[in-house]
Amino acid sequence: MIGEVTTRATAMWDDGARWDEILGTLRGEGFSKVECIRATVEMLRLPLADAKRIVHESRAWADRREDDDRFHEVLEAEFRAEASGG
Repeated sequence: MIGEVTTRATAMWDDGARWDEILGTLRGEGFSKVECIRATVEMLRLPLADAKRIVHESRAWADRREDDDRFHEVLEAEFRAEASGG
């Protein structure tokens, strides 16, 4: 699916679409947030952390932002508790 998402993103980019528009189209066509991040890394030649931020803060994924932030907070708390022996 990674090749598919990159191919689709490339076609839209070549047609002059803005990246936020591309992310919205990719999501609408059923591509996951992870696939959108991967396409952002590959197409824009960005480090993973920057690509994650761009996708996370995009209009295309705005409805998931609060839940995803909450998930990361819980996960980080679990890792900290485990690391401290708790």
